[in-house]
Amino acid sequence: MIIFRPQRGALSEAMAEAKEFKNKEEMFKYISEDWCKIEPNCILPEDIVIKGKFFNDQRNGWEDTRYVCTKRIGDWDYIKLYGCPQCIGMCATRYPKI
Repeated sequence: MIIFRPQRGALSEAMAEAKEFKNKEEMFKYISEDWCKIEPNCILPEDIVIKGKFFNDQRNGWEDTRYVCTKRIGDWDYIKLYGCPQCIGMCATRYPKI
């Protein structure tokens, strides 16, 4: 199991949208579909990556929090522009069940 929360202005806003998935492929598919409700194919599942060393987020109990990033949104290629993907949320596999 893996849990995802999108990047929002406040942790409470992000946690209100947290969702659990069976695996990261299911999570990537959900993120792609959610982002592309308005603009089709703006983020494809293969654009999404999990980055960075994990950290313990004591605010929500996620023990192995990592960044969920995208290499591209629409025509914006973050790898070409900045040399790194853009963070769009966080995920973890060790967390209190929701």
